[in-house]
Amino acid sequence: MFRFLVVACVAVVAVNGLSQELKEKFMERLETVGGECAAEVGANEDDIAELIAHKMPSRHEGECMIFCFYKHFDMMHADGSLHAEGAIKMMEPLKADDPDLYEKLMTIGKACAEEVSSLDDKCKYATLLAQCGVKKGKEMGLDESLFE
Repeated sequence: MFRFLVVACVAVVAVNGLSQELKEKFMERLETVGGECAAEVGANEDDIAELIAHKMPSRHEGECMIFCFYKHFDMMHADGSLHAEGAIKMMEPLKADDPDLYEKLMTIGKACAEEVSSLDDKCKYATLLAQCGVKKGKEMGLDESLFE
């Protein structure tokens, strides 16, 4: 349901190299967090539909969905600052499952952290990070088929 948010949250615009077990575990957690985030930020069906349709949010509530996912996946702190250690820890299961993809995603994460300037609006900042991740993933030849 929230597959675009996976792409946005962890820049996983990836290939089919992951085990089905790892994909299923991640998708289960994603759906649970998605419901919590929608309620937390006041996202409506249109906000969620945009994300599912692989479109960047047109409303602030949709942007806050992305921030909420980053926060729940321990990639950002509640104040909107990046949590690099949390992001690395979240990616750890991928390291054994697909080391090449892990390295690519780490490269994308580092590049976006350096390129995207922090903003006072943590939701907008998270969305810009997500846009960067998707763009860099495409540049590296990764695609969204992992979560189809």
